[in-house]
Amino acid sequence: MTPRVLLAFVIAAAAAGAGCDNRQAIRAPDPTLARMLLQRRADPYEASAAFANGMTMRTPPQGTVPRDAEDDRAPPRVTRGLLAAGRVGFERICAACHGMTGDSVSVVATKMPRRPPPSLHEDRIRAMSRDEIQTVIARGYGLMPSYAELLFADERWAVASYVKALQLSQRARIADLPPFVRAEFARRTL
Repeated sequence: MTPRVLLAFVIAAAAAGAGCDNRQAIRAPDPTLARMLLQRRADPYEASAAFANGMTMRTPPQGTVPRDAEDDRAPPRVTRGLLAAGRVGFERICAACHGMTGDSVSVVATKMPRRPPPSLHEDRIRAMSRDEIQTVIARGYGLMPSYAELLFADERWAVASYVKALQLSQRARIADLPPFVRAEFARRTL
């Protein structure tokens, strides 16, 4: 490097360094949350020069589902796998109070003589849709707490589907079964 180029480089570096403000870098950080009150922010409906449309709020990407709207999705199709998952969830969470077959025969029910958990085979509960059962699981009802923290939406749908299948199974009549199932039943009971 020639002395002239070296001199130009030193002058440029000095000029660049003179423009730097390092006061923020050497200041001790504030350990309290007061620093959060002083940060720049924008209110949701406030105008903004940062975006071309002048709005602070951004439109969510297409196809996204807000976390609190997961219950608004269409119920899943009932499959053998969904019912198997529902059985696991039911036995893990619901059977303690409602009994393994949903008839409210359980140790917990015996400890609640004034207001025992209802049998899932009562007409008023049998009349509930899968959606209504899923909502009760998510929000709770009466003495039953919400299980939204223990069961994700897909698990709640699985349990609700299993409850409907359990209700059908407890009142199924052989005459209502399809012919191939009746034949298999007859073969096994002989």
